[in-house]
Parts: sequence; C-alpha cells; structure tokens
Amino acid sequence: MGTSRDYRLGSLWLVRFDPAIGSEIRKTRPAVIISATAFNQRSKVTVLPITSATPSSKMLPVLVAIAPSEVNGLDVESYVVCIALMTFDKQRLLKRLGKLEPEQIQQIQQVITTYLDLEPLT
Repeated sequence: MGTSRDYRLGSLWLVRFDPAIGSEIRKTRPAVIISATAFNQRSKVTVLPITSATPSSKMLPVLVAIAPSEVNGLDVESYVVCIALMTFDKQRLLKRLGKLEPEQIQQIQQVITTYLDLEPLT
C-alpha cells in the first residue's frame, strides 16, 4: 500500500474488488480514485473500475477511454466505468499504477454529474 500522499484524485491503482455480490465488478483490476484528495486522508477512498473489455455501444456514454501511457501505467486501451462508484477501505488498493490527465478527470466528472443528476435545480 502507498503512502497517504499517493491517494489523490485521479490516481490509478490496482484494486481488489472481490468479494463481489451479484453483478458487481469483480476481480483485481485497475481503478481510478475519484474522491477528492482532501477526503482521502481517511481510511476509505471512492474509486471507479477500469476495464479493457471492448464496450458495447450501449455502454459508450458512461465510459471514458484511456490510452495506455507511462503516466497512467496502463498496458492496453482501457475504459473507466463511470457508473460503478465504489467506496473501499484502502486495504483493497494493492499498487499505485500512475495517474490520469486533468482532461480525463473532467470527462469522468461530467459523466458522473449527468448519471447522478447533480445539475442545480432551477
């Protein structure tokens, strides 16, 4: 497990998602921390899983594509699943892989805002 300064918004980690129930995301896979850095000093963080599976056209609106790079530490074209928010104890975070670019974080935040209907009420 990394140090507390490694748990920043946009950090990519290898995360142990098992045990899962029902249709929840399973196995150990990359994930991105999406909780604000200020909150990540506690024992839990909120993450979104990353998959390398080819997405169906129905899923595309809720995915953000991530090309592999030295900065993010991914080896293959991958997708952040922006509708699978999960809050875990940091013990599930096994290894820090890298980080996302600010533009990618903004894309993810926009999908989450739409998914959770967080637009201001008028």
